[in-house]
Amino acid sequence: MPDSIRAPIAMLFNGVWSQYAVATAPKYRAFFDLIPVHDLGAERLEGHQALLIPFQSNHAALAGRREAVFGFLAQGHRVAVFGDAADWIGGQWEDRPVDNSWWTRLPAEPPIAWTDFSHPLFAGLTPRQAGWHHHGAYTRIPAEARILQRSRDGEVVCWETHAHGGTLLAATSDPVIEHGVQQIRHLDHFVDQLVFWLCGRRPDPVPLTFSADQFGHAPVPQAAADPARHLR
Repeated sequence: MPDSIRAPIAMLFNGVWSQYAVATAPKYRAFFDLIPVHDLGAERLEGHQALLIPFQSNHAALAGRREAVFGFLAQGHRVAVFGDAADWIGGQWEDRPVDNSWWTRLPAEPPIAWTDFSHPLFAGLTPRQAGWHHHGAYTRIPAEARILQRSRDGEVVCWETHAHGGTLLAATSDPVIEHGVQQIRHLDHFVDQLVFWLCGRRPDPVPLTFSADQFGHAPVPQAAADPARHLR
């Protein structure tokens, strides 16, 4: 691993502040190396164990750099893609209404209604920790793909394939974004497990907090101070 790389997971960065907040948080900063989408290439990925492509990434730009992603997979690495990824990963994504108020109406019944808990990404998680809302559904996935999660309507919202040498996982959920904005405040469980699945190392089991020095402004409110953080 080159000396300049100290984090095992490359996270694609699209300038979204919640992506930046999670990647630079004290809990996660040792795990993530932010890579702007237009810098994505084989050389930039060298030395990393895994690639995380969060929700709100620029998939039009990614499609033009897919060779780097599939070359990384061919080396046996893991790639996790969240959000509205489309044809460039071999599936077909379609928009669906987002149920953002499920936790007030049906807190025990998230829109992601079925999870294959035999998969190591979801090991030790409860249904509530493994599923929240989703952004669209996959109406077509590769023939050899394994379905990992379904919506209330039975549509595919998470799948994986080993067809490219490594493991490609695709989901229409948004764990990094929601963790960063703290709209859903129990995502430490899922994001910690995602980090572990990607690189084999687990973050400290403490709630997410933010460092004001990373933003250059006034102190950032600490999510841990909210007694209701684990209730949503």
